[in-house]
Parts: sequence; structure tokens; C-alpha cells
Amino acid sequence: MLFEENIPKNKDQRSIYTKVIFITSWGIVACCIGWMLLAYYLNEPLIALLTGPALLGTIFATIFTAYGMPLLGRTVWSAGGIVAVTLASFTIHEAANPELMYLVLLGGPFLTFAVGRENLQLTIVVAATAISLMAVLLLGNDFFGAPWVGKETAEKYLATGLLFMVFILIAVEMAAFGILAHTNQVKMEASSTQARLASRAKTDFLAAMSHEIRTPMNGVVGMVEILENSKLTTEQSRIVETIRDSSTALLSIIENILDMSRIEAGKLELKLQKTEVLSVFEKSADTLRHFAEAHHVTLLMNYDPDLPKYMSCDSGRLRQIILNLLSNAIKFSKRPPEDPKGQVILTVGFSDKDDLKVEVSDDGIGIGEEFLSSLFDPFEQSAEVRRHEFGGSGLGLAIVSQLIEKLNGSIGVQSQRGQGTTFTVHLPIIDREGQIRCPDLRNKTIAYLKNSDDGVHYFQKPIEKCGGHFKAFDTPADLIAAAQIRNDNVVYIVPFACDDWQNDKASPVFNSRNFPDETKTIFLSPAPHHLAERSEREHIFLPSAPILNSAFSKALERAFNLKAPKPNVDNSEKDEFLANKSDDVGPRILAAEDNDINRVVLESQLAQLGYTPVIVEDGAKAYEAWKLDDFDLILTDCQMPIVDGFELTRKIRDDEEKDGQGRIPIIAITANAVRGEGERCLLAGMDAYMTKPTTLAALKVTLGQHYKKADHTSTEQSEARFKTE
Repeated sequence: MLFEENIPKNKDQRSIYTKVIFITSWGIVACCIGWMLLAYYLNEPLIALLTGPALLGTIFATIFTAYGMPLLGRTVWSAGGIVAVTLASFTIHEAANPELMYLVLLGGPFLTFAVGRENLQLTIVVAATAISLMAVLLLGNDFFGAPWVGKETAEKYLATGLLFMVFILIAVEMAAFGILAHTNQVKMEASSTQARLASRAKTDFLAAMSHEIRTPMNGVVGMVEILENSKLTTEQSRIVETIRDSSTALLSIIENILDMSRIEAGKLELKLQKTEVLSVFEKSADTLRHFAEAHHVTLLMNYDPDLPKYMSCDSGRLRQIILNLLSNAIKFSKRPPEDPKGQVILTVGFSDKDDLKVEVSDDGIGIGEEFLSSLFDPFEQSAEVRRHEFGGSGLGLAIVSQLIEKLNGSIGVQSQRGQGTTFTVHLPIIDREGQIRCPDLRNKTIAYLKNSDDGVHYFQKPIEKCGGHFKAFDTPADLIAAAQIRNDNVVYIVPFACDDWQNDKASPVFNSRNFPDETKTIFLSPAPHHLAERSEREHIFLPSAPILNSAFSKALERAFNLKAPKPNVDNSEKDEFLANKSDDVGPRILAAEDNDINRVVLESQLAQLGYTPVIVEDGAKAYEAWKLDDFDLILTDCQMPIVDGFELTRKIRDDEEKDGQGRIPIIAITANAVRGEGERCLLAGMDAYMTKPTTLAALKVTLGQHYKKADHTSTEQSEARFKTE
């Protein structure tokens, strides 16, 4: 409908259009009154009649607007103006320059009609104005006969009046434009401020909720780990495993929500550092080994041996990308135990542009073409996913897409419903350095079963680059027959769960008897815990699904008795404190934690790691304990009553500086996982920062890294304290 109101219905938006109508209306009414007075003075009633269409149009426009019909009012206003100017152009001598009034008409529609919402009305009014102007210019003022207002009157009175009227009306239009622009600017600024406040409130709320959830989750995860390290029955182990997987899934959801909040607020920052490329992918795949097994999925890894050893990257975010893509692929490739296993393949190599190309492909349910366009939108899940009840928050792929964009990369997807999915990620290789370590396999042969589904064939290219040879056998019988001839330069890769060897339940003892004692053999198993049973002679067992390059290289070095390179000093130092500590009393750790459950968890974790813990409830008691006794390290929560972790650290550092004491390492353990908290801890004088929930492995590594500092400073600390006392 031409006059259907399609502007926003809210009161503020209607008042803008009402204000425009009233401003322009008063200007036109004033001009019309002026022309009527001039007509009376000159005794030219025609001039007064010419103002009629404009005056009537303005009056009706004001009435319609006042009664809530601004669109109809603006249309009538424009029509009245066009009729009045057209009549004036054909009845007034050209000496008055009546065409100047078209300047007012051309500006009016763009002022009174909203571009985008009222395009039809705007087009009609502009077209009518243009037709009227063209008719006047082409036909001339005298087309309908001699002008009714002569040349003398036009030159002496009307020319100046028309010029003055055009000036006034254009000034009124500019004022209306200014009011509109100012009103919109104020509204935009208010909306922007409101959006910023809402975003900040949401971020603060999510950070607070994350802190509150992480605190009890630390008790859950910590106690589960302690239970896992105790003697449990098979059923108890299964229950503990379920609790662990559920808590990990919950933490993943929390991290995804926080990341999405950071991305929306523009606060997601990257930490580019020297990263061991292949190690990131191996650790990501290894993390999901149990997850893949539980979903009856074979996880395989394929890599290009020409990859650089190091590149500059945010290793944490890269790992997050890979974990998200792999876990999705495994989840959507799940199979019932009685069906053949699903398959997920992680491929790492180079693209045509020599950047890093990562592919994650699966043979799962696939994605419908209609859903591919919205695949990376937050909270979007296809009907297929919802129908199969795979769960998930719908944030994973949205975060992956944003992270890849932050890393100046790109992601693409190819999929067909029921045919699986392939995600392809391209990332720039920055500051490449070194090559992946390659064992010396010259004159060595690796024999394996052809068409096996353990992924051994993916290592053909890396082994050939190391100088080795790859040989495939068609059946287990052929492999066993070849092994009867002794050859110290051949290693046989034996699938532990090969179907042809299942009739005797394929125990390691049974498999080993098929090979002579001197045969170099590496047994593969998709489930590492199945390898606990050992045969009467030593064998090499290698976890598969996936087979990791680092583990495979070490297995080959051991099988061929190759000299392995010296271990990295930094890694070997992590556990040195445990090797050198006394069996009776471990390093003394002072820990400040205000949560009752977390105190129990922390005490148990430290005891399991071989430390002697002293646990207190707040920073004030920790400070007093530090003053009265000697400790090797301090662990502290950040948010505690009375004295928090930051104030505790400042007080200790001030005393150390004043008394000339050695510096004791202080490590923060906090549930606040927002960006910038780590930097705040370091600025306060702490030496490291850990987020809750804290795993035994993470605690072990962090404490091990800082124990040497404690070992060197504890004696100095004691001596300085005795001197001051």
C-alpha cells in the first residue's frame, strides 16, 4: 500500500517525522502568508491563488501527522508543493526565475521520506518533481499562452521575493536535516553506550560465574584424579572415568562461553611464541585417544615429514582449534560396538601456497548443504545433529572460525549428508625453524600388514625420508613366514587386534610365539591399558589409533638399538626434584586456600606428588606462617577474605627486599580464568599462574619448574631470617 505506515512504531521514531513535518510546515505557511500580502498590495489575486495548493497541502499534512498518519501527511505535502511550483512556473513571467523553487522541491523528498523503508514513495515524489521540471524547461513558461503575471511585476517584486523564499525554505530544510542528524547521532551514541555496558556486564557476569563454577569443579577434578591413582575395582574405575569425562565436558563448555564473550568484546588476544608444530597436533590427538575409543572410532594421524620443527604461533589456541575439530569429528562418527569402527583422520602438511594445511576428515553423519552456510554461526546446530542428540553448545565451530581468523588463516568445509565431512584449515607459517627429528633408518626395513586400519601406511613417507624401506604383506601368515628368517635390519609391525588372530583372544603371549625370539617386533594396540599384561620375554608395545610420530620413532630406535639423542634438559629437570628428594620428607609447600574442599584436594595432591604441605585458610595466616617457618614454595589462591593472594605476595616481597632475604617462589592457583589475570599475578610479584581446576600433571610440572629456585633460595632465606632476628 502506498500510504501504509512502514516506519518503526515506537514513539521516539514517530516524533522525528512529526518534528520534520511541523518545522517545514511553519516555514511554508509563513511564505504563503507573505505572498498573499504581496498579492493584496499589488492587486494580483493570481499570486494569492498560486499559494493555494502549497498552503492546503501543508495544512492537510499537519492534520494527518497530528492524527498519527505522518506518511500520508508527507505525501500530501510533497504533492501540494509540486502542484504549486508547476502552476507558478507556467503562469509567472520567466524574469522572476520561478524554476528556483525546484531546488526546494528536490531536497524535500529526501528529507521527509526514509531511504530504505519508503523507497516507493520517495521514487514517486522525486519522479513527479523531475517530470514537472523537465516539462517547464522543454515547453517553456509561455507554452499555455502569455504569463498571467507580467514581466514588470516579475522583475520588480517577484524575483526578489522568490529568491528570498527559496533561501528561507532551504534554510528550514537544512535545519530539519540538522535536527534529524543530531537526533540520530544521540540515539546511536546512546545505543552504543548501552551495548558496551551490556557487553561489559555480560563479560563480568560470565567471568564471575566461571570463577564460582571452577571453585567446586576443582574439588571434583582433584578428587577424581586422587581416586584414579588409588586401588579401584573395574566398575569403580568405569564410574570414576565417567565423572572425569563429564567434568571435562563441563569445563570445555565454560571455556567456550568465555571465549565467545571475549571475541564479542574484542578482548581475545593471541600469544605468539616459538611452537613445536608437530607436538601440538600429537598432543591434541593423544588427548582424544580415549574419547575416540569410547565412541568406537579409529583416530589416525598423517603428517608431512618436511614440516618445520618450530614456527611462531599461539600453541594454546592452535590446540583448541584442533581439539574442537577432532572431538566433533569423533562425536559425529560414533558407531555401535557391533558395527565396524568409524574413522577420523588428522592430516598435517603444506598447501599450494606453502602455508600450513590441516585437514580433519571423518566418515560420520555428514552435513546437509542447506546448513553449510550457517555452520560457523554461534549456537547453530543442524537438524541431523539435534535428531541424533549429539549434544553440545553450538559454540565450538563459531570459536574455531574466529580463532583461525585471528591467526590470519582460513577454514573451509566439504560435506554431504551420510558421506562424512572434511574441514580444511590454512594457517600462515611464520618464522619457520628446523626440521622434525628423523632417526637413522638407512638399510633398515619396516614390515607391516597391507590394508590394516591402524595408520601404519601413513608413515611410509617419513620412514623413506629417514632412509628406511617400507614393505607390505598381504596376510598375517605371510608376515609370520617372513619373520622366520632372521634379519636384524627388519622390524615387524604387528596389529595386536588383527582379526585373523582373534580365535585365541590375541594375547601378547600368543602373538609372540608366532615369531622367533630374535625377531624385532613392535606390537600395536588401540587401547594402551590392554598392554599391561606382558609375555615371558620383553617386547615393544606401541599405542595405535593414533600412532604418534614421536612414539613411533622411539619404538624404532629401541627395536634397532639406535642411539637416541640426549633428552631435552628442560624436560628432564621437571622431575629432578622427585628423584633427589628424601623418601621421608619432601619439599615443604605453604598453601593458602579459603575453600574447605579445595584445601583437602590440594593437600592430597601435594602429598601424592611427594611434597610436605602446610595448608592455611587465608593470606593473613599464610603471611604469619611464612614469617615463623621455612618453606620451599608458596601456593596461594588470589581471592580470599582478610588478605588475598595479591596482598600476601606484596607483603612477602616487601619483607624480602627490606631484610635482604632470598626470593621464595609464589605460585597463584585461582578460579579466575579471564584474560589478563596471569599478567596481574606476575605484576604483583608472583612467579607463575595456574587456573582451577588444577590437575596433578599441571601441578607437577609447574612446581617442578620452580623447585630449583626454591632449593637455591631456601638456605639464603633461613640465614637472612636468623640474622634479622
